[in-house]
Amino acid sequence: MQILSAKDLSKYLKINEKKIYKLAQESRLPYTKIGGKIAFTKELIDKWILENTSREQNIYLAGSDDILLRRIIDLYNQRNDGTVFYAPVGSINGLRLLKNASASMSCVHILDVEKKNQDLSYLDRYLSRDDYIVVELFAREQGIIITKGNPKGIRGMEDIASKNAKFVNRNKGSGTRILVDFLLHEKSIDPAKIQGYTLEADSHLEAGLKVLQGEAETTFGIRHVAHMLNLDFIHQFNERFDLVIPVDQYYYGHVKSFLAFFEQPTLLHNIRDFTGYAITKIGSVIHKNV
Repeated sequence: MQILSAKDLSKYLKINEKKIYKLAQESRLPYTKIGGKIAFTKELIDKWILENTSREQNIYLAGSDDILLRRIIDLYNQRNDGTVFYAPVGSINGLRLLKNASASMSCVHILDVEKKNQDLSYLDRYLSRDDYIVVELFAREQGIIITKGNPKGIRGMEDIASKNAKFVNRNKGSGTRILVDFLLHEKSIDPAKIQGYTLEADSHLEAGLKVLQGEAETTFGIRHVAHMLNLDFIHQFNERFDLVIPVDQYYYGHVKSFLAFFEQPTLLHNIRDFTGYAITKIGSVIHKNV
């Protein structure tokens, strides 16, 4: 359970802190009191967002954690009347929310470990309907993030095990966790040989910060985090980052507005220098079964 202060919630919802207090005082926002101060439970806030999201105006997007996607959503919310609410709960959990109609769309990156490539097999595996439209957002680099200078000379997952480097993993259900487990299996590495395999971080940035702060020596994540934190990075994989949208959502005006935003020169100018990303195909429809 994650507890948020009014200031934390203000940043999370991108709502003025005074409005947070006003909504709480009017009992329009779920809260509790700790030590006489108002506090909020993130799980209840996420539920409140879902229950109060207007289907005609707002978008509830759930799925994989991504820094560039957060930037795109921030820019969109600053320039449009509708709001995109983003819950980075992991690729698989995002698809489950989509399947239950608890989300408007889901952002996904899932490796098919049987085919050893990235395709659209997740549509059959995790969704019971086939009437989805898949849009490619961008491609990004995944790899090993290491303490600056790489003092242990790590070059691959096998070195993390053999050199007993302290590792921090990603949360279960995330696409990155699936990729880590796939690489370990491919190299016949017992996860028990990875020091810190069971230590989890809920986002790429959180994992990178644990390396920066010395809580771990290495993690697996996107190049952009290594760039942000001035850590070393060893490229392992290029992956496509998808947006999955039910057909009955795709033709709503606010959804079309969000998708059209990907083509705007203002957006492309603001995101063109994100290290570790390729945005040449942003907004391209790669699957449309209507």
